[in-house]
Amino acid sequence: MKNFIEKLRKIDKDTFWHFFDIVTEHRLFKPLTISIVTCFVLVNGIDRAQSLIDDYQDYSSRKVQSTPIRININGSGEGFDFDEEQALDYRVKQGDTLMKILLNLGASDADVSDILLAMKKVYNPKNISKNDQILIKYNVKVGVDQAKGGSPDNLGKSVTINTISINTAPDQEIVVSRTNDGGYDAREIQIKLLRYISRYYGSLKNGFFADGVESGISPTTMMTMIQLYSYDVDFQRDIRNGDKFEMLVESFYTEDGKKVRDGNVLFSSLTLQNRSIDFYMHKVDGRPEYFDAKGESVRKSLLRTPINGARVSSGFGFRKHPILGYSKMHQGIDFAASMGTPILAAGSGKIVYYGKKGGYGNFVQIQHNQDYATAYGHASRYVPKLHVGSYVKQGDVVAYVGSTGRSTGPHLHFEVVYKGKPINPSKVKTTSGLKLAGKELARFNAEKEEITKYRKNIPNLYKKR
Repeated sequence: MKNFIEKLRKIDKDTFWHFFDIVTEHRLFKPLTISIVTCFVLVNGIDRAQSLIDDYQDYSSRKVQSTPIRININGSGEGFDFDEEQALDYRVKQGDTLMKILLNLGASDADVSDILLAMKKVYNPKNISKNDQILIKYNVKVGVDQAKGGSPDNLGKSVTINTISINTAPDQEIVVSRTNDGGYDAREIQIKLLRYISRYYGSLKNGFFADGVESGISPTTMMTMIQLYSYDVDFQRDIRNGDKFEMLVESFYTEDGKKVRDGNVLFSSLTLQNRSIDFYMHKVDGRPEYFDAKGESVRKSLLRTPINGARVSSGFGFRKHPILGYSKMHQGIDFAASMGTPILAAGSGKIVYYGKKGGYGNFVQIQHNQDYATAYGHASRYVPKLHVGSYVKQGDVVAYVGSTGRSTGPHLHFEVVYKGKPINPSKVKTTSGLKLAGKELARFNAEKEEITKYRKNIPNLYKKR
C-alpha cells in the first residue's frame, strides 16, 4: 500500500492531466456520464417527489383535523344545538378491537366501558376478528353556549352510541342497544333463514366428489356422502365416467337471497353401470340417519375403503413381493395415497395394537367384535391421543399414510381378520346396524313419497360447464 501511494506522489501534473484528457475524450465517456447523472436525478427525484406528496397529505390531514368548524350564528341570546343520527358500516381490520373502534369514533370512556360489560354477557368482544362486519348507529351533538360569549371557539362535540350490530355467524347477530336510563343492553338474535330444497343431477366425468362440488354442492356435504357410500362402493374400481348421480339437498338463504349453507342431504342416488344405490334421510331420535328404500340403515359394520382419495395398488392373494423378490401371500389390499393422508377406522371398536410390527412398520389393529378385526400398516405417524385400549368410532382418524417397514412408497396396507385369519376385504359381507319397523317405518315411507314429489317438480340446478 505504501509503495502504491509513493508512485501516486511521483506522478507529475502534466501526466495526470494528459490521462484525464484521454478519458474525457473517449467516445463512451459522455454517454456514460449522462446516464449516471440521469439515473441519480431520477432516483432521488422520485424519492423527493414521493416525500413531498406524503408531507402534503399529512399537512392536509392535520389541517382538516385542526381547523375549527365555522358556524354563522344569527341573533343573540340563544344557544346553538345540532343533533343528528349517523351510521358507520365498518369492516374490522387487523389489530382492531371494539374499544379502539368506538373511541376513534368519539364515544366516551364511560359509554365504551358500559358497552363492553353488556356485550360480555352474551358474546366475548375479544372474539371479534378481521373482516367481521360491524354496524354502529350513533348521535353526534354539536353545540355553542351563548352564555359563554356565543363564539365558535366554544363549540363542543359529543358522540352517543345508540346501537351496535355484529354478525358473528351467517345466521346469528349480536345487538347492543342504549336503554332509557342511559345504560346498555346486549342480546343475541337468530337471523331467520329461508329453507329451500335444491336438486342436482348429472353425469360423472371427474369423479363423484369433484363433479358434486362443481354442480354447486358444498365440499363438506360431498365428503359426508362419500363416507356413506364407502360401505358399498369401491371408489377406485366401481366408479366409471358416465355414471349418474342425483341429490336433493337442503339449502339455507338469507332474506336478500344470499346462500348461507347447505343443510341435510334428503336423498342421494348413485347409478353405476350394474346397479343403483339410493339413500333416504330419516331422523331417529332427532338425529339424521340414512336408509335404503327398504328402511335398512346404510351404515354397515365395516367400511370397504378406509381412506379417501386413494387407488388400489395391490389386491388380495399371491403375488411377487416387490422387496423380497419371491411369491408370497398378500393378506390385504394396498391403497396408494399421498404421504400423510388420514387413515380411517373401518368400524367401531377397541385398539389392540398400536406400534411397530416388523415389515408392517407402524401398525394399528382394531378389534370390532368377537369375530372381526381390521389392521392398518406402513403408517407414517399416529394420532397422539390414541393408544392400546382406546375406543374409536367408525370413520375416526387412527393414523396417517406413510412408507414405514417393508414398503416401496407411501400407501396403506389394509387387512380384515375373521376369527384370527386374514380374509379378502372386498369379499366381506357386512350387515346393517338398524332396520326401521312399525310406526317408524310408516313415517319413513311417507317421507319417501314427499321426496318423490320433490324429484319430479324441482328443476335441476346442476351447473353444466
